[in-house]
Amino acid sequence: MEKLIADVNLIFREVLENASLQITTETSAQDINNWDSLNHVMLIAAIENKYDISFELDEMINFKNVGDILTAVKSKIG
Repeated sequence: MEKLIADVNLIFREVLENASLQITTETSAQDINNWDSLNHVMLIAAIENKYDISFELDEMINFKNVGDILTAVKSKIG
């Protein structure tokens, strides 16, 4: 899980244009100023591309924090 969160953290840094950003499983959109709905879509798309997976709309709607995203990624990549 540590490698996964580190890799996803790099995606967050790139998409949100914040080189010093450090996410945790508890990090949510409320914690990051520019994590808005558009950037959420961009984050999810970048994660899907990196891991060659896709999320269903209902999955994406239910993501409350980074931990939810990581759990979904982990379930899809095995």
